Amino acid sequence: MRRLTRACALNTMHRHSTSVLTATAAGAASPAPRHNELDIVMLAPRLRQSIFKERRFPQATAEQTKISISHLKARDIYGKEGEPVDMVDFDLPELLGANIEEHFYNMGHMTAQPYLQMAQDFARLKDTQFPPMPRPDAWQMLPGWTRYAADGSWTQVAAPDAQDGVLVFDVEVLVPDAPYPVMASAVSQHAWYMWVSPYLSGDSPHPRHLVPLVHPASSQQQQQQQPRLIIGHNIAYDRARVQEERLIKRPALAFLDTMSLHVSSGGLCGQQRPSWMRYSRAMKENDTEYLQLNADTGRFFDVSSLNSLKEVALHYCGINMSKARRDVFMEGTIDDVRAGFSQLADYCASDVDITRMVYSKVFPVFREKCPHPVSFAGMLMMLEGYLPVDRSWPEYIERSEKLTAELMETVGVHLRQLAEDARRVESPEADPWLRCLDWTAVPQKFTKARYKSDGSYAKNGEPRPHTKQLLPGYPKWYRDLWDAKLGRIHLTVRSRIAPYLLKLKWLGYPLYHSATHGWTFRVPLSDYQQSIAANIHSDAPTAGPTLPSFRNMHMLAFPMDPADPCYEPIPAANANEVYFKVPHPDGEEANCGNPLSKSYRMAIEDGTLSSAYPMAKEAMEMNIACSYWISARERIRSQFVVWGDDVQDAASRQPLELGLPDGSERGIILPLVVPMGTITRRAVESTWMTASNAKTNRVGSELKAMIRCPAGYRFVGADVDSEELWISALIGDSQFRMHGATAFGWMTLQGTKAAGTDLHSNTAGILGIGRGSAKVFNYGRIYGAGVRYATSLLLQFNPNMTAAEAQVKAERLYAATKGASMRSRQGFGRPFWHGGTESYMFNQLEAFATADDPRTPALGCGITEALRRSAAGDRFMTSRINWVVQSSGVDYLHMLLVAMRYLARRYQIDLRFVISVHDEIRYMVAERDVHRAALALQVANLWVRAMFSSRLGIEDLPQSVAFFSAVDIDHVLRKEVDMSC
Repeated sequence: MRRLTRACALNTMHRHSTSVLTATAAGAASPAPRHNELDIVMLAPRLRQSIFKERRFPQATAEQTKISISHLKARDIYGKEGEPVDMVDFDLPELLGANIEEHFYNMGHMTAQPYLQMAQDFARLKDTQFPPMPRPDAWQMLPGWTRYAADGSWTQVAAPDAQDGVLVFDVEVLVPDAPYPVMASAVSQHAWYMWVSPYLSGDSPHPRHLVPLVHPASSQQQQQQQPRLIIGHNIAYDRARVQEERLIKRPALAFLDTMSLHVSSGGLCGQQRPSWMRYSRAMKENDTEYLQLNADTGRFFDVSSLNSLKEVALHYCGINMSKARRDVFMEGTIDDVRAGFSQLADYCASDVDITRMVYSKVFPVFREKCPHPVSFAGMLMMLEGYLPVDRSWPEYIERSEKLTAELMETVGVHLRQLAEDARRVESPEADPWLRCLDWTAVPQKFTKARYKSDGSYAKNGEPRPHTKQLLPGYPKWYRDLWDAKLGRIHLTVRSRIAPYLLKLKWLGYPLYHSATHGWTFRVPLSDYQQSIAANIHSDAPTAGPTLPSFRNMHMLAFPMDPADPCYEPIPAANANEVYFKVPHPDGEEANCGNPLSKSYRMAIEDGTLSSAYPMAKEAMEMNIACSYWISARERIRSQFVVWGDDVQDAASRQPLELGLPDGSERGIILPLVVPMGTITRRAVESTWMTASNAKTNRVGSELKAMIRCPAGYRFVGADVDSEELWISALIGDSQFRMHGATAFGWMTLQGTKAAGTDLHSNTAGILGIGRGSAKVFNYGRIYGAGVRYATSLLLQFNPNMTAAEAQVKAERLYAATKGASMRSRQGFGRPFWHGGTESYMFNQLEAFATADDPRTPALGCGITEALRRSAAGDRFMTSRINWVVQSSGVDYLHMLLVAMRYLARRYQIDLRFVISVHDEIRYMVAERDVHRAALALQVANLWVRAMFSSRLGIEDLPQSVAFFSAVDIDHVLRKEVDMSC
């Protein structure tokens, strides 16, 4: 495992790669730095000449330079020393065209074809050019593929015909049984196909079969020469059931997701979705009053929809789908599927037919939104993810389950003992915590007595205790904890009663749970009055050695009328106590749901949250340790791992050969990625793209490290340095045609932590917080968040700060960074920002976001119809500005993927895409090629940055951002190569 830093990486990779990537300057002396008008170190001469061969755009004028220098001087950063820059100069591979823009278009075209042409031709076909769907009783329950011709005849085949280069495809899984498919349907221009699992047809005793899409007799060379495009809705789910996708050397299959086509073209942002759903309900109920009052919602309702196939089919094709038959796959048995085979096969084929009709409508819309071939190629490549695991995978799951159970049981034993001790307390009303519990006891019930005529008890007629009565004589709070299956009480740190049993205190005062306000703490009125009186005469943060200050806290009010639905008897009966909320990270309006959650870890560490029992801190630590596994365990356990010695090859009926040297000990996970899952076109995946970095005190957090290279391979990858900050800075700088021309751009490129001139240090200084915390404010701001968001963050970082104080600081931050807004629309047509370090940048971002047809600067991708001005008006500006930044980040990723594919093919680098998480990218590379792959990543990154600069009218690039700061070579998937796991 190695991390190749920028200078080391390029020199090392030159030595390994000179004959392949024409890095002819290996070992040569570093060239003298070249500076622009603002003293920013620019690309070394040969690098620049390789990319920007001839000038096409005007350079910065003297007036622009003068304004820029004046602006930088006003911020006291002009002329300040920057970080030293490693100067590297070598000959790059020749561009495919006259300039970097032609180069990317040509690389995108080479990578996208022939699939792009196939996709376009298929979308142009009319319904009448497809074969009719067979009747339900025509489907044959025969193992493997059956081809159904247009004339009604059928033939068993090993795989869909080679002439059927484009297939619309869908699989069905019997969810309660196994994650393997039981049937699959496909349609091409020439025929229908139905695949039946040998398990379903009764020809196999087990369900471990995958769907083959390539004829088994085809050689590897033939497979590469016969490209096939597979179309489906949320196609990653279906791809995970395709046999050939599990092989290390995959055939020429490409997967195209209609969900992604829709989301990027007609999807909704989070702010719009609730309104859209309510408007949809009003449409179905013909609620004309609501529809008239919400006509603005109707403007984006008409051009958008939710993402399910049912909603998309209704939006594009006017088709009302019924999903009732799907319940058999969700809840039934294999016998149920066999019994209803005809109808279920018809359901599967109907989904395929509707997906085909949706595709013919949405694909042309997508191409208008994303016309660049790089966008199409990048989307296809995001559906090539490949995650190898070994036998440590089941061990990891077993270890995490066992450790979580042990930790939770340890805490549970302590809590059960505290509960037993509490139950035996003679005067609970005297305890400030126990008096909050419901001590109502139900007396013992007895059977009705039976008597003889003489008045004596009949035989067995004596009153006897009811045997089924639950814990008579025990208090209600104890009975509520009883678990009949365990035969004892059951509670965890997440139980509502736990803070009472642990006798938790905030600032030394007992906690009380309010149905209205969540967890609160109660303070004797005398303490409160004494504290307030002391603060009137002193600016000290505390009123005395023992009393905290309550001046920043809001006293809670409780209704005194028992008839009030918010009435709570305990606060109402205690006139000598006042109540305050336990602060929540999200601000005063939010309620504390569990004071033992990880949000309150620091409060326990510094004593703000304390307990009468030392084990409270231990309980919280154990809760935090288990929190990741508890939240992620179902997603992790449900990962569909196919082991080489487990699944059966469709052709040979033998264990599937994965093509790996240790295949029998290997399993493969295909991540369920939606390549454009949000309106910003970011990819979405629920497990691997949300996995946290490994931490020693988080059970199961080593998840990513379970992805391990097979013998003979290594993971090679990098994280793009400050990708979206740089893009935003470049957008602002482009007004001056110089890098670093705005204060925001200069701080991004040239600022240093040591001098306090970098962006994060500047924000930290304004707010009086740590530099690490300042990063959250900076990214939130460029994504369009406003003062309200910054205020809530400040309250989260400092719970003792009042909302008013937080707002003042947030407004000060925005005045210094975003600047002041000129509200007059005359001359600009929109608000105009001025006076801040980021004003130039925000004016440009808003210009992009509010254009009649907003497009990303690099690849010219359009915003979803629901956020265009014609549909959204002036609303949803946060989402629209966020779209400019994040969608440009997606352009960056797609260009990086395309450049790497081009270089790998040109120089025969043996690699396979593994996964990308926003600004991270990882490949699995043959060991002999790791240095060439690392150099290819550096060259690809340089090209992408140059493309952004060129598209924004600047034909140059700072040396500091040209290359990755480091390229990682590792045998496991993890954030840093020196992490312990």
